[in-house]
Amino acid sequence: MENKKVTMARTGSATCLRFVISTIMILAFGAPYIYAVEMRSETKPSAPDQILFHRATEVALWAMPATDSFATREAVIRDLGGHPNDVVINTRPMDSDIHLVALQTQTPYLQGALDLSNGPIIVDIPSATDESHLYGVISDAWQRPLEDVDVGLDGWDQGKGARYLLLPPGYKRDVPEGFKVLHSRTYLQNFLIRSISTAGWDAAVKYGRTMQIYPLDEAANPTPTTFLDMSQTVYRAAPRFDAGYFELVDMLVQEEPVNDYDKTMLGMAAYIGIEKGQPFEPDDHTIAILERAAKATQDRLLEMALGVSWVPAEGQHGWTQFNLHQDDIAPGRLYVYENANGMIDYQRRAAIDYWAYCMPAVLGSGTMYNVAFVDADDNPIDSAKTYRIRIPEDFPARNFWSVFAYDSRTRTFIANGTKGRHLSSRDVLVKNADGSADIYVGPSVPVGLESNWIETIPGSDIFIGLRTYGPEESVLSGSYKIPRFVLVN
Repeated sequence: MENKKVTMARTGSATCLRFVISTIMILAFGAPYIYAVEMRSETKPSAPDQILFHRATEVALWAMPATDSFATREAVIRDLGGHPNDVVINTRPMDSDIHLVALQTQTPYLQGALDLSNGPIIVDIPSATDESHLYGVISDAWQRPLEDVDVGLDGWDQGKGARYLLLPPGYKRDVPEGFKVLHSRTYLQNFLIRSISTAGWDAAVKYGRTMQIYPLDEAANPTPTTFLDMSQTVYRAAPRFDAGYFELVDMLVQEEPVNDYDKTMLGMAAYIGIEKGQPFEPDDHTIAILERAAKATQDRLLEMALGVSWVPAEGQHGWTQFNLHQDDIAPGRLYVYENANGMIDYQRRAAIDYWAYCMPAVLGSGTMYNVAFVDADDNPIDSAKTYRIRIPEDFPARNFWSVFAYDSRTRTFIANGTKGRHLSSRDVLVKNADGSADIYVGPSVPVGLESNWIETIPGSDIFIGLRTYGPEESVLSGSYKIPRFVLVN
């Protein structure tokens, strides 16, 4: 009996001591301490919940290329009041109100979603003029360029213009002559075409509007194409990494043909409630798990950027380029990411498509992208610091060069005071005596050089780099050394 009393006294003293310590910790650290205690006391997720979470992350990685395509279609309808087969154009330079993955501000874009579920579609690309031309790509829902070709001056038609006829999966009817036929493996298509003009922005917009899209049935007398201006509103054509991401995955599963190599992934999708012919109606508990899975997927994609998405650029120390293998871009297998043993590397595919949108069929023909994760001293790029890159007057670009900075989590323009401005050789810049231009990237504006400044937000995740439009062979081969970002004290 005596021992029991002692034990009870000691227990009471320990409880009191824990209470005192907890009170001190709460007063000292507040919410963070309470949160930590709650996390320790939280029950371990059940086995089915853990499986659901992990399968959801795998499905999110697998569907990554297609979610961009379906996000575009939904944005055309939701944000612009348009329809598939309309053409979205920006009549003013893009900014952070336009959510499209890693685009630039120097040229107008023609962009949107094409729907072949009602039959073939014609995309009429005009011939180039002395001042203006188009360049871009038409891709299927998985962002695979149709028939391995680009369109426009640096594409199949070489600026002569062409009528591209897009055929849906399994199309059996006779195909009329006079078209460049593009067979698609999906019903939804995505396109991204730049309008480039030496006569200026307005001339590029006007020329871009000469492109036409209409059904094959109207080939003799086409209905005028509807153009929608994305410059007038917030246009969210990039998917968010939240539970809504899986609604885009459901659209993919419901609407598109099944690839043989995707059947296992479709089994995983069914486990999380996405199954062809069945409604996707997750309950609140499942939605919470899908929300965590989407965010974890984005974190994973950011973690494996350097080394999986981006690898050192040959001959360009400190610069990276996309981690694409010859098999990735081989004719007939463009961006399928299938190796010689038939394995689909959907993780690397997701890692690359996270940073890119509608990549061209022929890399280097019209554009080249280089990203810098470190400065000239090989220290990591920091959004709280300011950097300078000096671009020589004779930089080897047939069209123009562009310095960029993006938010790594939105994959779009930085939502800063200038709404994510990028700078290029087409902008009015302060030049050095030798004709070179110093571009500054950082949170502080250099005095007297506001026109040469790209603003960053301290503490945010960013990626910066250089685009080359019409790269010369010397910059493609690495014999020309690209300047690097230098830290400004």
